[in-house]
Amino acid sequence: MSDIKSIHHINFLVRDLQAASRQMQAVLNSDPIVEQLPGRQVQTARFYLNGIWLVLVQPLDMASAVGRILQQRGEGLFLLSLEVDSLENTAAALQQRGVDTCADPRQGLQDWRVQDLSVGEGLGPVLQICKPGA
Repeated sequence: MSDIKSIHHINFLVRDLQAASRQMQAVLNSDPIVEQLPGRQVQTARFYLNGIWLVLVQPLDMASAVGRILQQRGEGLFLLSLEVDSLENTAAALQQRGVDTCADPRQGLQDWRVQDLSVGEGLGPVLQICKPGA
């Protein structure tokens, strides 16, 4: 049985949050929740779609970690976050299967706790596990 419950959110890296938000609004016919995540130095716009969040992310500082990723990779699919019941238990189970974490858990948007996984760059986007709040 998998420790992974579902896809929680998918992040797209963008240079112009307003323009990308307008495009996504037109596609989904939905208004975003716009907010900053100061710890990551980003501005976000997120849309809820049948149990999955689609998140547009614009770096506020190109020297930040996310800004450097935008400079290196360009715009597009950035991150796939997988929902779990427990970051600690899932991280331990993943380590037993040879998958390490590459950072300590951190606070994400809203009440999300997230932890990036160390899976190399072969898959493209960053993979992470996410424990939504109650």
